[in-house]
Amino acid sequence: LIKMLTGLIQTSSGTIKINGKDIAPFQKEAKQYFSYLPEIMALYPHLTAKETLHFFAELQKIPEKNEDEVLEIVGLSDHRNQKVGDFSKGMTQRIGFAIALLPKSPLLILDEPTSGLDPFWAIQFKNVMKKLNEEGTTIIFASHILSEVEDLANRVGIISDGEIVALGSIPQLKRKAKNEVKIKVSFHQPIDETEFREKFNYPIESQKGFYIISCKYDEKLSVLKALQSYEDVKDIEVKEITLEDIYQEILTNRYIQKSEF
Repeated sequence: LIKMLTGLIQTSSGTIKINGKDIAPFQKEAKQYFSYLPEIMALYPHLTAKETLHFFAELQKIPEKNEDEVLEIVGLSDHRNQKVGDFSKGMTQRIGFAIALLPKSPLLILDEPTSGLDPFWAIQFKNVMKKLNEEGTTIIFASHILSEVEDLANRVGIISDGEIVALGSIPQLKRKAKNEVKIKVSFHQPIDETEFREKFNYPIESQKGFYIISCKYDEKLSVLKALQSYEDVKDIEVKEITLEDIYQEILTNRYIQKSEF
């Protein structure tokens, strides 16, 4: 899908337009509206970081001042004179991100953008992506790190066997999920369990010292509001439905459906 979006391969069906322009192999007009970071960067190993950026900047007629700006953003200013062939995988990923940032395109397409990064730079990359989005840049990215997707994306597509099997915002996907929110509550003093179960018309699991209430995503707030009527509440812990739960549910259902044929 990423290769189709960037015009590297022909679409299997339909058309893709960026800013009203058809994105297809050998169609250059649409390509001026986006930058692309592939999962694996192929760079000239004998060039330094600065020379690499200058090479790509010259190809696109980008002002030289942009080169220093993006080096600073990805934390490679101190390595500007180091050959990229000597870079670690994480540093190579960062110089790739710098190349994608050079033209200040309105659309960024990123394939596994945090692959190979240590935790510090993975967090820095996410912060940069959030800032760019707040400033008006549209970002499409592919990632197998679902917690990262949940943290960054306001709209998610889940693909299985080349087919989009789910599409929507995180809250929309959570509402459709069959998985339930788990609300764990404990009290300072023992309560009337029968009365407690009657008040909450949800499955309740009783364990030593606490109760676990299971409810749908949309019912969570009403349960929490009802719990506020208890003055003796000691602690409340909410285990949300995660994107990983949703992904697992969707793919499990698809596997079951396929095995039935």
